[in-house]
Amino acid sequence: MAGAFEIATKSAIRELILNSVHESRFGYVLSPDSLEVLNEQIFDLFVTSRNLKAAGDKFLAQGLAPTVRGASTGPQLKR
Repeated sequence: MAGAFEIATKSAIRELILNSVHESRFGYVLSPDSLEVLNEQIFDLFVTSRNLKAAGDKFLAQGLAPTVRGASTGPQLKR
């Protein structure tokens, strides 16, 4: 089963491609100019993804990870 990150990444790439191509009766057409724009956009997506991963890794390394749901260090309420 695909994770949220995989689904979001695939959707973003698909959107970038569909915004760069023109549909014809023979399929999709990608002009040389659109190819350059698409290349830059996909590269920017990878750079952003890598930067977010690095920031997340740094966050986790500092021990600032969020607590697990259901786990609490505060007072417990009686039910």
